[in-house]
Amino acid sequence: MSKRLGSRLREHAQETFPPDAQKGLRRFAMREAADLLRLNQNTFRHHVSNLDGFPEGILEGGNRRSFSAEEMVEAQRVLLETGRIKPDEHPHRRAGEPCQVVTIFNLKGGSAKTSTVAHVGQLLGLRGYRVLLIDLDSQASLTNLFGVTPELDPDMPTSYDLIRSEGPLPASEIIRKTNFPTVDLIPASMDIMEYEFEVALSFRHGATTFHSRIREALEPVLDRYDVVIFDTPPQLNFSVISALFASTGVLIPLNASMLDVMSLASFLGMASNLMGVVEAHAPEHGLNFVRVLITRYENTDGPQVQISSLLRTVLGDAVLPAEFLKSTAVGDAANTQQSIFEVEPRDVNRRTYERAIESVSRVTDEVEREILKAWGRSHGA
Repeated sequence: MSKRLGSRLREHAQETFPPDAQKGLRRFAMREAADLLRLNQNTFRHHVSNLDGFPEGILEGGNRRSFSAEEMVEAQRVLLETGRIKPDEHPHRRAGEPCQVVTIFNLKGGSAKTSTVAHVGQLLGLRGYRVLLIDLDSQASLTNLFGVTPELDPDMPTSYDLIRSEGPLPASEIIRKTNFPTVDLIPASMDIMEYEFEVALSFRHGATTFHSRIREALEPVLDRYDVVIFDTPPQLNFSVISALFASTGVLIPLNASMLDVMSLASFLGMASNLMGVVEAHAPEHGLNFVRVLITRYENTDGPQVQISSLLRTVLGDAVLPAEFLKSTAVGDAANTQQSIFEVEPRDVNRRTYERAIESVSRVTDEVEREILKAWGRSHGA
């Protein structure tokens, strides 16, 4: 069964994304581009017509203007250099503002960790942040979502090569560009499981430095990014511990069900003990935030509404105000190895699409709020 299924999946991957293929990204309508740049549509239209150097996009269908992600990056640069936006309003961090490193983690499977990483990371990228996504899950779902298939290229360096015990590679040699110009990726493969065995064996020789492996490996490249986000497996293994040690924030995706809440209670107790160990090794290490994100949420589902209310009553502000809604648009996009930002809006139900975009935007707003707070900026920046 493994051979038959694996063979067919490899064929499908080669048909969809041949080894030499480059995954593209759709263009964005003027309204979308203005929203992503935090500009009034009339102001955006004025800049297109009158501001020297501001991208003009291309006309489609005679009178509809669209813009690429690269053009939106250029637009932000022009706005900053011409004083149309203040330095505080530009998403790139400035001197003294540390790169924000976020681990998205839950012991419970099926909590939409990968979908959260992909959509929040991509939207932050579209808003102008320089983002690095790191896949630490041997299932490599995040990697595959970006059209990267390490199983078809055994020589492709992955997150295992970043932290392996013998001869790790520099992060700069592992980072891959994606179809989002401001989003980079460190892919994963099944090899990451080897790290667990290596660390376990190292304990025989008294080695105890595995927890700092990722932080040290990323240090030379952090100046390139504003935000780093880890996608993790549903286990508290050595690579996850190392990611937590490197992090400045933690986001816990959670389904609004009683079984998931019970699992969360156990997980938080375990995580508390773990952070005690982290603090013992590095007393200066701290987290800017630990937040719970309710995922796969249906506001018409009575039991989910009750559980959500319970969580907010007990945990208060630790639960993000926004929920990641369950959406057929997100699920259908994933079936074609795409995110909601990659599908053409005209190819899906308009109302479903807009609800999904609004949900992801609200969740990303909350994550962005935490990032800006850590930098001492207001959310309006």
